[in-house]
Amino acid sequence: MSTPPEGPLRAATYLGDNTQPIMGDLVGHLSKMTGIEVVIDQTAGRTTIEALRHAPTLDLVWMCGYPTVSLISAGRMSHTIVGAPIFTGHGQPVYHAVIVTHASGPPSLAAALDTRLAVNEVESWSGFLGLRAHVERSFPGRWFADQTVTGSHRASLGALVERACDVASVDVTVWDDAWAERPEEVAELRVIDRTVDWPAPPFSLNSKLETGTRRSFTEALHAIGPAEIASLDGVVPTGLDLYQDVMPIPSHLGLRSTEA
Repeated sequence: MSTPPEGPLRAATYLGDNTQPIMGDLVGHLSKMTGIEVVIDQTAGRTTIEALRHAPTLDLVWMCGYPTVSLISAGRMSHTIVGAPIFTGHGQPVYHAVIVTHASGPPSLAAALDTRLAVNEVESWSGFLGLRAHVERSFPGRWFADQTVTGSHRASLGALVERACDVASVDVTVWDDAWAERPEEVAELRVIDRTVDWPAPPFSLNSKLETGTRRSFTEALHAIGPAEIASLDGVVPTGLDLYQDVMPIPSHLGLRSTEA
């Protein structure tokens, strides 16, 4: 018989603000399904820099695949990737980035390379690293004339609205959420390109959890069906290999620091 953990398990999301209500519903659902209380750790922070400090101490982490793979591969996080979400309307556990500009902005990605880019974080796959790969495939050796780091996908959209930049690469789930929840804020923005699909940001469980607890939570995640969690149609089993095949693994400990 599994021994219940002492105190609630702690969880956090390091994805866009649109994932916070999803995570809130998820921890409530998991608590009900497993009989073990799960809470969102309000001290865990929201940025990748904060994730470097706090994610390794959490029991359930929802984070971009790149930092997840980097931390696990570097031995800095003793977690196991157990599943990837199917976002409502996507049909599969994938996502991509949309490349967005304002109404009078550049007409194409090729034209956008001569302008200012807004980046949420340089460790973000959808906001920066995936865009780098996309540009390199389409326009080898080229990059944007200038770039600025905004801190979040939502802030990158705000920078576009305020004309503080000309183009941004934004997680499609954040873009969809902005149109659904605050269409007036993005009405003057438009998509000029998109990247290929990548594996959706994974859920990982702390490997130090008792075996029965990890099994219970893994099974509960995989059993989630459509309409049980807002904005999710399910969570499919997956592991580290899927993300290693897509995302670069740094050759040194910690996250790679990408120069602008």
